[in-house]
Amino acid sequence: MKAKMIKAITLQILLLLSVSVRVTAQDKAEKAETPPQPQQVNSGKEYLGPTADSIRPYRSSGRDPFKKTVKPKTARGKQAQSRVLGYPTLDVRRAEFRQKVDQARARDGAEPEPVSQYLVSELEITGVFRDDRGFGAFVRAQPTGTMFFVRNGARIYNGEVLRIGGDPSDPGAAKVMFREVSYQEVNGKQSQLERMVTKTAMEKK
Repeated sequence: MKAKMIKAITLQILLLLSVSVRVTAQDKAEKAETPPQPQQVNSGKEYLGPTADSIRPYRSSGRDPFKKTVKPKTARGKQAQSRVLGYPTLDVRRAEFRQKVDQARARDGAEPEPVSQYLVSELEITGVFRDDRGFGAFVRAQPTGTMFFVRNGARIYNGEVLRIGGDPSDPGAAKVMFREVSYQEVNGKQSQLERMVTKTAMEKK
C-alpha cells in the first residue's frame, strides 16, 4: 500500500516538474522573439517637431537638372594658313632672261621676247595697230620706260596676251586683255591662281 502511494506521489512530482520546465522554456522563447523597446526619456516637454532655426530654405543652383550639357566641339584640324607668293625683283628677272637668250642661241632656237621680263602690272598700254597679221599693241614697261609691241599670245613673265582690240586711229580705244598668273601657299602646298586683266590706254595700270 505504501509503495503505491509513494509511486503516485513520485508521478505527480514528475508531472509538475515537466510542466514547470515547459512553461519556463516557453517564456524564454517569447522573450527572445520580442525586440528590446527603447527607453523613453521623459524631458518634461512635449516634442512638437523641428524648430524654425533648424530648417534651411531650398536654394536653386541655377542649373536645370534635366538639361543635358553639350560641350562645344573643337576643331581638330589646324586652320588653313595661306599667303601670296611674290615675284623676283626686276634684276633677277633680267638675269633669268639673259640666261634664256644664251641657251636659245646655243641651241639655235628662238629667243624669248624682251617683254617676258616684266609683270602684267608693270605694262602700260599706249595704243594699237593692225597689219596683215592682225592686231598688235604698243606697251611701255614702267620700270624702265622701254617700248615694246606685242601680239596675241605674247608671253609675259606672269601671264600672256589673250586679246587685242580697238581702233588704230583712236589710241584711247586701245584695249588689251591679259591672263595673269599668281601663286599662293596653303599649309606648305603651292597652288596657282589665274585671273583676266583688261587694260586700256586710258587705264595706266
